[in-house]
Amino acid sequence: MNLFNKDSPEFLVISGPCAIESHSQLQSVLNSEVTPSLIRGGIYKMRTKKSSFQGLGPEGIEIIKNLKKTRPFKFITEITDPRQIDSLLPVIDCFQVGARNMYNYELLKELSRLNKPVLLKRGFSATINEWLGATDYLSDLGEENIYLCERGIRTFETKLRNTLDLGAVMYLKKNHPFKVFVDPSHAMGDSKYVVQASLAALASGADGILVEVHPQPNQALSDPEQALDLKMYQELIHKLGRACPIFEKKLRV
Repeated sequence: MNLFNKDSPEFLVISGPCAIESHSQLQSVLNSEVTPSLIRGGIYKMRTKKSSFQGLGPEGIEIIKNLKKTRPFKFITEITDPRQIDSLLPVIDCFQVGARNMYNYELLKELSRLNKPVLLKRGFSATINEWLGATDYLSDLGEENIYLCERGIRTFETKLRNTLDLGAVMYLKKNHPFKVFVDPSHAMGDSKYVVQASLAALASGADGILVEVHPQPNQALSDPEQALDLKMYQELIHKLGRACPIFEKKLRV
């Protein structure tokens, strides 16, 4: 059930496209030189604009089912509605609750009844106390199966998509038992900053990152500006591999 191995401190890289668009798209990521075993990909997408790509829905679930028959990998995706639980359960290894749903306590109550880890993203303007308060609704899962994800918060700054609050990561790791991830893609909003932000996340004490990777970012149907291409992804893993021993972490991709 838990994504982490207990034998040594790990730094997990969960990678994949913001949204699953096709079988070939996700297969390209799986077949990259890095060969990821922890895959993220949106099946149901909550978008600010109704006209934006909302995800493949059931078709995306079938893509994951078929790919899991050909190779082993753990799959993480966002759930946006409790009615999606039954269809997602056969393919999912960890539920993601997005920033818009951090306050959706009824959804959190439903997820707390399932035997699956939950990655809980911080709300756009949520305080740390509000974020921790949301974890109370998941308490039946046990602390070891609740993962927090800092994805940047809204501030007065406008140069970047969000403000990456690594101070929150440091605070949580010093004062609470939860595993903490960082989403450098959503925080920065621009792929040219993602590698540096990922290394900063490692240095801050985070237990892993959730990063967007697309074989052709300029053709992505969701957030093309912030996705790494496969070459940049390889560079990221190389740099993390060199940096992890400094912080006494073992890299797992």
